Amino acid sequence: MKYKRFIIILIVVIVLCIGVGSGLGYLLASNSDESSSSDEIKLADGKKVSIVKNEASKIEYEKYDNGLVSLNIPKGWKVVVAPFDYIHYSFKVYNPEDPNYMFLFGMKLEGFNKSQAAKNWQKTYYPSNIFAQLPVIDPQTTEAFYKIWNETAAYVNANDAKSEYLPKFNDFNIIENLGKNEIGGDILRATYKNGDKTIQGLFTASVMSAGNYYVNSNVFNLTSPKIDVWPLNVYNIIFMNTPDEEFTNWQSILDNCLATMEFSQTFISEFNKEEANIMRTIQANQKIYDSISDMIMDSWEKRNNSYDIISQKQSDATLGYERVYDTDTGEIYKAYNGFTDDYSGSKYKPISDDMYTKPTAGYIEK
Repeated sequence: MKYKRFIIILIVVIVLCIGVGSGLGYLLASNSDESSSSDEIKLADGKKVSIVKNEASKIEYEKYDNGLVSLNIPKGWKVVVAPFDYIHYSFKVYNPEDPNYMFLFGMKLEGFNKSQAAKNWQKTYYPSNIFAQLPVIDPQTTEAFYKIWNETAAYVNANDAKSEYLPKFNDFNIIENLGKNEIGGDILRATYKNGDKTIQGLFTASVMSAGNYYVNSNVFNLTSPKIDVWPLNVYNIIFMNTPDEEFTNWQSILDNCLATMEFSQTFISEFNKEEANIMRTIQANQKIYDSISDMIMDSWEKRNNSYDIISQKQSDATLGYERVYDTDTGEIYKAYNGFTDDYSGSKYKPISDDMYTKPTAGYIEK
């Protein structure tokens, strides 16, 4: 009996200790100079500074579905579908408050020339057709396609979209080639200019030749050199971009647009009526786009980090930030310049160089 009573008393004592310990822990945490508020940090002089979460860390998704294509997009963003047919179906997702945050998908663009000689031939003998007006992709690579993007965008905007649907890529500069996509195109990491803003993004597309058709360079001279005038097609034009300093924060969010993209059976049926053979890029289960998304994410993780480190350091120096991380959560913040001098605690510490490649969670502001 005494033994049982002892056990009961011991259990009660343990429970009370746990309760008191938890309460004591709570009180200690409540009185800590770093835990008085989840949105504030106390400095050495007793003053407080605020933690402000950035937009990327607060993102919520909503489903867009127009009966033809569905995908998850950041809440509040807009979708514009180009007035093209099913074969050339295209749409872009963008932030209406800053259209430099954008994801674009295009099924197919066609009519490009394989060489300048081919375009010259078209201009000489068929000056009014599309082949005489569209640019040359030479060599037949993703990089060469994006190098002539502005010419393409100008033609599409004027003749097909009847609006400024496609953006312009001024001073398009490739940082690195991250490898191949599902159907042979490259995945490029690049920057371009929009006014005085530098924009960074990932770009892919697959340039394909459906055949050859040789003609004499001079139709009146059968001994003149032969030229291949069969046009090139470009499939799965996909890019995602943001302002340069923000791309690391938003890359996975934009890639999610691609990863969640699905075409309806209505779309697939109508598409197949127009062009049944398109390298089988449209399948009922949409696995190809999920696969391209995985490849993009994998390539991004394996990227060369030197550009991130240099560009992010330059951005911080220009905007007056220093970066620190929360040793409890691992979250990285852009703090005002001088924060580490003002702060005497141990929770927030300066980041190492390799951490410049990671997304930031927000800002520490006075």
